[in-house]
Amino acid sequence: MPALASQPYALELRGGASVLSGQESFRFYYLGDNDSVGPLMNPATGLNYDRWYSCSTLLGLRWTLNPEWLHLPSDSRVLLSTTLGQNIYTPRTAMIASEDELQGDRPYSGWLRGSVGLDVLLPNAPLAFTRGGRPYSHLSLDLNGGTQGPWSFAGWVQFHAHNLGTMATGQSLPTEVGWGVVETKPGLAIDVSAFAETSLASLEAPTPSWMEWSGGHPTLSWMVGTSAYAGSMLLSNALHTTLTAGWTGDPLARDRAFIPWAAYVFIRGEARGVWYNATIDGPLLDGAVVARHAPFRAELAAGGVMRFWRLEGSYSAVYRTNEVASLQRNLQVGQLIWQLSVSYVQ
Repeated sequence: MPALASQPYALELRGGASVLSGQESFRFYYLGDNDSVGPLMNPATGLNYDRWYSCSTLLGLRWTLNPEWLHLPSDSRVLLSTTLGQNIYTPRTAMIASEDELQGDRPYSGWLRGSVGLDVLLPNAPLAFTRGGRPYSHLSLDLNGGTQGPWSFAGWVQFHAHNLGTMATGQSLPTEVGWGVVETKPGLAIDVSAFAETSLASLEAPTPSWMEWSGGHPTLSWMVGTSAYAGSMLLSNALHTTLTAGWTGDPLARDRAFIPWAAYVFIRGEARGVWYNATIDGPLLDGAVVARHAPFRAELAAGGVMRFWRLEGSYSAVYRTNEVASLQRNLQVGQLIWQLSVSYVQ
C-alpha cells in the first residue's frame, strides 16, 4: 500500500519505498516484515510461535509522471504506483486450535490485496520554522482491493512456509492448526487511504566537491503528518512524526546524479485511533465474534536506508502497542516487528 513516507514501512495500509534517496524514473521494490517472538519453538512440531501481526509481503512498482499532466508546478514530483501484497495475523501463538483457547484474543486472519496509488511531492512546507534545506510536503491517495479470511490464502501460505523443511525431505505434513476453524469469514475488501505530511524543519550542510557525483547532501529533517483509512478492513486515523538524518537525496530532484548514493537513519512515532479492524472484530467462520480491537494504538520505529546506484535496501524495527482490548490483561503487551526493503531503481 504505497502511501510513501520518508522511510519504508509496510504495516497495513502503509508502505512504499523512500523518497529521500535521489532522483528516479522507475522503481521495483519488495517490502516485508515479520514478528519477533524470540527463539521459542514448539517442542512437538518445531513450528515457530507466530504472534498477532505475523508477517506481510508486498511487491510494488512505481513510475514518475510529468506533474504538468495534473496541472501541477513543474518543480513538483508525481509518482504513480501499484502493489500486490498479503498480510497474515494469528493469535498470541499459532498453536491455538479452538474458540475456548482464544480467551478474547484475535482470531486467525489474512488479507490479500492489490492497490493503485498517486503521490504528489510539493516544494511548499507551510509549517516549516527553519529556512534553507529542502523542505517539502507530500500528499497521497490509494485505492486498495482484495480478499480477506480464507480467500486470502494466509493459512495456506503460513502452513507451507513453516513446513518447507518437512516437504523438502518428503516427510508427511503435520495437521494444520487453527486455520479454517478459528479464522475470520471470507469476503471481499475495498479500502481507501489518504496520507499527508510536511516539513517542520530541514537543515542542510554544503556538499563537498568530491561527493557531488552522489547527488546527495548531509541533512537533518523533521516531518509531521496525518493519515486516514476507511473501508472493509480498517477504519482509523493517525498522527505521526519522523526525524531523519544522514546523506540524503533531494525529494524533488529531477536531474539524475552521476552515481546516486544515499545513507541515512530515521526514527518515527505514530499515534492511531481505531474504530474498526476486520482482522480482530470480524466474525469467525461460524459467525461468532470473539475479540474487540483496542481504540488506541501507538508505534515507534527506527532504522536505516542505503542506496548505491540502482540498488537500495533498508532494515528497521517497529514496536507496536497492544491491538486487542478483549485480551486478558496480563497478555496485553506490545509487539516487536522487523522490516526489510529491497529496491531496484532507475
